Amino acid sequence: MNRLIAILLFALSLPVAAHEQDSHSLFTGTWRGTLVNEPARPNAARIDVVREIGPMPAADHTCTMWKTTYSEGGVVKQVKDYTLCRGTGPNDLSIDEGGGVRLPARWIGDVLVTPFKVGQILLVVHTRLRGNVLDEEILTVDDQPATTGIVPLTPRTIQRLTFTRAAS
Repeated sequence: MNRLIAILLFALSLPVAAHEQDSHSLFTGTWRGTLVNEPARPNAARIDVVREIGPMPAADHTCTMWKTTYSEGGVVKQVKDYTLCRGTGPNDLSIDEGGGVRLPARWIGDVLVTPFKVGQILLVVHTRLRGNVLDEEILTVDDQPATTGIVPLTPRTIQRLTFTRAAS
């Protein structure tokens, strides 16, 4: 088991390959789509979403736009004016929500993974590009204190945002 952990830690420490960095630049642009919660809420209104992503930060200590606007019936309900920031090196990323809140993020293959906790809730965000579709899933899980063995966690919801690139 210790050998497996050592192998995993080594793999996670490897730098992002150049071709992966190039593919991340495809995220740049304006994306339009919808938000769906599973399980679905009864009589939930349709939520339209616009995601604006600036050029991926190529230099250390730089940020780019990562803005999401949520609307219902054409009326803006919420704007998350965040930034995606690079610290030292391509694996040192974070989503800056403002107000001192920075959520660590990392490219794992073609997926930007951003895990965080709020109180007793664990959230794991997966953002990936599949052809012309930008998908984001937020898995919400009831968290439990760690022990030395396996800790079963109960999944609560998945929030799914599906976008297509907006015409220029």
